[in-house]
Amino acid sequence: MKYIKDSFSKFKKDVLSNVFYDLMKYLFISFILVLILKFIPIAKEKLELDFSISIWVTMLCSLFLIGISFSISFFLFNSRFQKLQSQNRIDELTGLKNYKALELDLDDLNNSWVSRDEPISIILFDIDNFKKFNEDHNYEVADRLLTKLGKMLFKDSRITDETYRYFMRGDEFLIIARQTSISNAQIAAERKRKLIADTAFNIDGESFKLTVCCGVTEFNKGELKTDVLERVNQALQNAKKKPNKNCTEIIV
Repeated sequence: MKYIKDSFSKFKKDVLSNVFYDLMKYLFISFILVLILKFIPIAKEKLELDFSISIWVTMLCSLFLIGISFSISFFLFNSRFQKLQSQNRIDELTGLKNYKALELDLDDLNNSWVSRDEPISIILFDIDNFKKFNEDHNYEVADRLLTKLGKMLFKDSRITDETYRYFMRGDEFLIIARQTSISNAQIAAERKRKLIADTAFNIDGESFKLTVCCGVTEFNKGELKTDVLERVNQALQNAKKKPNKNCTEIIV
């Protein structure tokens, strides 16, 4: 994150410096040409005779060059800003959207909600006993396992779904399932839970098995994002308290 901020700050300074430099350069050239045309009659007659250059043409050309310089600089600045902004919403480890992107997307869902006939459900996954896994293996293996799980969830999602890593240093993943009722979301969560449990994750020739708990809830139109996230977290905690743990809990 610090690297992105530093890069953006440096680029911003460089672009603004270049714009200022170009503006001053072209203004200085224009000023010199105006002085030549105004106070040196011979030069004025020569330029107008041989090149048909008037003081107004000179000024317009200078303004045109200034405009081109500013437009190019603004385009580069805006492109870089959009790229850095996008990177700021992506989890570096898994390549999935991060928690900041999740909050923004939940706001967008509320603002652009078209019809209550298109339900939206939230599924939250948490890896069982992942703290112990970190203790038994090194963090590099744990990170690679999280990356593989994130890719699996992403590939298994529909085009209308969005998959997130819930927290940067966490082992939780969240899916926004558009056009999905809470009952269908529960079916999807249970299917994904079994898929994860049946998958052997291969890392450097060694296979690892995972189980997850799932919490499921429905995103109600107009409700605060904090409320829906709190509710799906509660559903997940309820699932973790059950004897078999790796199960799906639903809260309406």
